[in-house]
Amino acid sequence: MKELAGRFPYREELFQVYSHPDCLLHEVGVDHPETPGRLQSVLRGCARLAPTLPISWQTPPPARIAELERVHDIDYLERLRSACQHAHPYFMSYDNHICPQTFRAVLAAGGCALSLATTLLGGGAGFALVRPPGHHAGRKRAEGFCFVNHTALVIETIRCKQPEAAFLVVDFDVHHGHGLNFLYYDDPGIFYYSLHGEPEHIYPNTGHRQETGRGAGTGCTCNITLPLDSSGNQWLQQFESHLHSFENKLRPDYLLVNAGFDAHQDDPFGVMHVEDHHFRSAVSQLHAVAREYCRGRIGLFLEGGYSMTVLERLLPAIIEDLALAYAAGV
Repeated sequence: MKELAGRFPYREELFQVYSHPDCLLHEVGVDHPETPGRLQSVLRGCARLAPTLPISWQTPPPARIAELERVHDIDYLERLRSACQHAHPYFMSYDNHICPQTFRAVLAAGGCALSLATTLLGGGAGFALVRPPGHHAGRKRAEGFCFVNHTALVIETIRCKQPEAAFLVVDFDVHHGHGLNFLYYDDPGIFYYSLHGEPEHIYPNTGHRQETGRGAGTGCTCNITLPLDSSGNQWLQQFESHLHSFENKLRPDYLLVNAGFDAHQDDPFGVMHVEDHHFRSAVSQLHAVAREYCRGRIGLFLEGGYSMTVLERLLPAIIEDLALAYAAGV
């Protein structure tokens, strides 16, 4: 990462990319899909990006526990830290493997989220390449490989400065981001749009189409479900058809994206058949929405996606697409 920071030094006006070497410290065992190799693959791909690409690479300081309290209960955070210190094999659920260094990784990923929030507040845009992922984490619940909800941390950090800010959150991970969705299920200031596999057949078995919000947040959730084995064309058609469903509820100031790539046809989970060009088209459309509604303020987080070959190839291509579009102002 030092090499990448040296190749792409900080310039405020450029598209920002965030990562931290401590994110690699979270060891999960050889049989677990969410390995350090995922992020290492992305970094290898980014090392081949042209040095003239208009991006700025940041290695932010880790978050403090007090900052994570903007989203998560302190008791939950202390229990997680203790479990790591005592070398417990997992935390709260069997799919959340941990090791003694996991909490350092959690703080590092949180620091990237905080820096992304600062960039967005300043009118910029960026992509946080972090692990563990975050969109399944609840206020006091670790689940689905996730411990801290990074998107929620960005929302709450921005709200500290701009309490009335409105957010569009788009989640195209193949699994419903129920942690984030239900944190804001009754919040009229956040529109959550998720495209994912049918809940009857895929974890976490939430995100039905009839789940559209509650109370003041009714109508601010749009869950679009797809059958398993859906093609990339079907996936993109559904993505496009519902992307602007937020327009009847709010005008967003910020666009946040939970970018999961486990719907890819080469993903080891083998759930759908989305290809590279479908993902790149979706991200291009998201950038256009950010330009039209949010003055270009878009922040993305790496969520799922477990083919290292795909991540090494696709993530740098998406970063390049976003950086060039951001620099061109189109």
